[in-house]
Amino acid sequence: MAIKCPSILTHLAGSKKVQQVLATPHSPHLQRFLPDETKAAKLRKTFAPIYPLDKSEAGLEARKMAQDAETAQRYVLKPQREGGGNNVYRKAIPDFLKSLPESHWPAHILMEMIEPPALTNVIFRNGEIQRGGVIGELGVYGVCLWKNRINGGMHTGVAQTLQNYEAGYLLRTKGDQSEEGGVAAGFGAVDSVCLVDGLRSRPGSFRPSS
Repeated sequence: MAIKCPSILTHLAGSKKVQQVLATPHSPHLQRFLPDETKAAKLRKTFAPIYPLDKSEAGLEARKMAQDAETAQRYVLKPQREGGGNNVYRKAIPDFLKSLPESHWPAHILMEMIEPPALTNVIFRNGEIQRGGVIGELGVYGVCLWKNRINGGMHTGVAQTLQNYEAGYLLRTKGDQSEEGGVAAGFGAVDSVCLVDGLRSRPGSFRPSS
């Protein structure tokens, strides 16, 4: 009676390659899921630009940026691996690509770095209290349960969505000198949010405490 969860299609939907296909500037694929162009445009504004490293037009543009130390400074190179410690950052990208056979480049995506505002706080990590600049990253979890449409033993689409809702979050915080951020890999620490009154959080009217 066990539900096979997640399916291989669900695994693929969360892969970096699928993120890249949806978030590459001028990509037409987002409209497959959001036909309303107004809604699609709003969502695109939340994306960090992500490029392939193949020989498509976007890929050739990304290869130029990734091989130039000056432009590579704004990017992170990501393979399809999880757990932390696998990404290549900024000026290290050109030398990394030189060490890699060109046929392996398309296994990576090139993503523009997200530059968060400066924040100072305290982290308890590896049994030690560390003070200084920090970066927080909020991940929101979702639950989706559906019945597949099956025809002749083959999955032919989603027949019925049973549940689809937000199910919580994870906030992780790391030192601002650390490029990686994984908690399990030891780079970041689990954190909690501090909610404030929106009226009090206008510029000049609220000062957060560390």
